[in-house]
Amino acid sequence: MKKNVQHNSNSLKTFYLYATVVFVLIIISLTVKAIFILQQSRVDPAHEFILAVIQQRHVKEIVAFHPETPTLSILLIQDSAVSYDMLAKIYGITTDGYIETNGEPQGADLTAFLWQSLLHTGTGESNLTILDKIRLMLLAKNVVTNNKTSQQLFLTKQTSDTNTMISTALTDQELASENISIEVVNATGVSGLGQRLGKVLTNLGANVVDVTSAAKEQPRTTLAYFGDESYTTDRLQKFLGISASKLSKQTIADIIITIGNDKKGTKAF
Repeated sequence: MKKNVQHNSNSLKTFYLYATVVFVLIIISLTVKAIFILQQSRVDPAHEFILAVIQQRHVKEIVAFHPETPTLSILLIQDSAVSYDMLAKIYGITTDGYIETNGEPQGADLTAFLWQSLLHTGTGESNLTILDKIRLMLLAKNVVTNNKTSQQLFLTKQTSDTNTMISTALTDQELASENISIEVVNATGVSGLGQRLGKVLTNLGANVVDVTSAAKEQPRTTLAYFGDESYTTDRLQKFLGISASKLSKQTIADIIITIGNDKKGTKAF
């Protein structure tokens, strides 16, 4: 009888030990996954985020979230085949992320669309995490109707009005308010690459004062600034995927971007 009791006691201890190990492993796994999601997150709830709504890699809507206001600017693209991959290169529109639509009509409720995208994460194409979608959904939900603008736009019909609509919708107010001067130097030998970057930055509200071509090609893109670090510097570092260096003296602009050959095939501009 004593042997049976002892055996049962040992079995119970083994079970609790096994259950504890499994529980700890689950907690570790969830923690690692949460850290990974945070690291992969693209949305900063305090700053502007530009979202492309696509269908079969064609752009249907451009949505600019301005949490500091807070406002929403929506551009309903009327062209039937504007490639998402060529959006920045041809039209000067850069986005921070994209979500594929399953055929929802243009101008559909954005909060509902993001909720459906969240529910179907893994089935629709997107480069956003679950956390990103939750953050965007909350941002959209907190914007009152009077602070939402929606405009129809033909990107293939480039006019001064079209350019104004794009820059008005996409302007990052913090970037514009800092108004830090930027010079773009094309050191790639690829004609027009500097102008393309200049257009993208201008549409975001940046103060691009000069675009030039270097006499000699440069292998890597560099970013240099004079004075103190700023939101503008930080945003440019994230956009270009490089670290900035500090200038010892001021030149024609406070920030100098020199495009190197590593950006020849970029889709960002």
